[in-house]
Amino acid sequence: MRKSGSVEPTEVGAAARSTLVVVCLVSAVMALNMSSLNVALPTLTREFDASSAQGSWLLLSYMVANTACLLLFGRLSDVWGQRSLYLGGLVVFTMASLLAGFAPNVEVLIGLRVVSAIGGAVLIGNGATLIHQAFPRAELGGAMGLYAASFPTANLIGPTLGGLIVDHVGWQWVFWFNVPICLLALAAGHLLLPRPSAQGSAGGLDLPGNLLIMAAVVLLTLGITSLTDLGWLHPLVVGCILGSLVLVPLLLLVERRATAPVLDVEVLRRVGRLFLAGFFTGAGRFPLIVLASLYFQGVVGVAPGTAGMMLLPMPIGMITASLTLGRLTSRWSPHQIMSGGSIVGTCGVALVVLAIHLELPWLVMATLAIVGLATGLFIGTNATVLLERAPDGALGVVNATRLMLQNTGNVLSLAIALTLLTALVPSGLGEAVLAASVPADGVGVVNVAFTVVCLFLLALGAVGAWFSFPRRGEVEGMPRPRGDVALRDGRDVCLPREMLD
Repeated sequence: MRKSGSVEPTEVGAAARSTLVVVCLVSAVMALNMSSLNVALPTLTREFDASSAQGSWLLLSYMVANTACLLLFGRLSDVWGQRSLYLGGLVVFTMASLLAGFAPNVEVLIGLRVVSAIGGAVLIGNGATLIHQAFPRAELGGAMGLYAASFPTANLIGPTLGGLIVDHVGWQWVFWFNVPICLLALAAGHLLLPRPSAQGSAGGLDLPGNLLIMAAVVLLTLGITSLTDLGWLHPLVVGCILGSLVLVPLLLLVERRATAPVLDVEVLRRVGRLFLAGFFTGAGRFPLIVLASLYFQGVVGVAPGTAGMMLLPMPIGMITASLTLGRLTSRWSPHQIMSGGSIVGTCGVALVVLAIHLELPWLVMATLAIVGLATGLFIGTNATVLLERAPDGALGVVNATRLMLQNTGNVLSLAIALTLLTALVPSGLGEAVLAASVPADGVGVVNVAFTVVCLFLLALGAVGAWFSFPRRGEVEGMPRPRGDVALRDGRDVCLPREMLD
């Protein structure tokens, strides 16, 4: 008979596993939603007689709104509690998906994509935090690995699923197929997600700071995403980017006077290097899949379907690495794995540069697998180390900041990479590169352009690797977990919380 108030290990394990199942299911649904919509975009554009700009905003509206809202909902989850906000975000995402199938015109559909992005910001911003709170440190690596694998796995399925849905059922079901899965996740979450002993943390909401950050992110992403079509000197691009920069000193002034600033100096001091590691490492990896697709089709000359198959080594590598994190974290610390993933990934990009220079497509495929493996190792462990070092009352805002910087870095690096790619080739050939229809006499110069752009990504990755490398005593000085893991005989062992009090 156990003492009142104690927690049986099997009960703790069941709650943790339930949390992981719910969060991974929601993550997979979100990935399916985004990747299937990419395939359905031409059909939607024709169905609503939409302009090319409106068609683009069916995708961009989600990305901009999602990135802008991450930090706000990260802080709200710290104040109100992750569980309640997570379930509320799932309700918003589900309702937006349901209504999107009934959209009468493209303007309404874009608006519903914004609403869906707001719900998605709550979900993606709190998934890793819920897992971190549910699992003891000894099991956290494996759990984070499964969570990290859920998104790319669904991304592999999404385009095929979207194509089948559009061909055989109708575009509406690209949105409606989310609804029953989300309702299942909502019911499971309500029943299975552990209820916290205390709701949220002390401190208020820095509304002026959050609004300024949202405005800066919206302006920056809007300016960046318009680069490829409008160019660097277009008034909209210049105005948006300058506007976002002008808001930075204003934000710093507001944060100095805030009683509960969203940008806490102490938090930045503890995890600032990890934020920068994620920003630069992600920025050096994300454009690679787009560039490789253009390279295989435009330079190598394969069909789109074949190019898609040639890209598979990268996401498969990510999934494989994510699924092995549990075993790896039993031998090495998460920070060591994170640093190793960043360094190996940077070396992988260097090999991509060499493979493109040597004009060896099979070697490009092999090096994409290396980059995918390294990226899978980095993503899960970067989140783990960040949340380990975050103060108890700032888990949500730290995870949201990680994702916001990651998304912004991805968009920025992709825009610069595509702009650089088209700028490095003769006039008129840039459009052919983006359309993957490079003439035979232009292959040589385009190949050089791809090499230079990948060197740019290599430089970004090298900066990320430098920031990810632990400083002296940093790994050993990791704060101990919050009550479910203890150090015994020099190793981590899981113990009931009451034995540690």
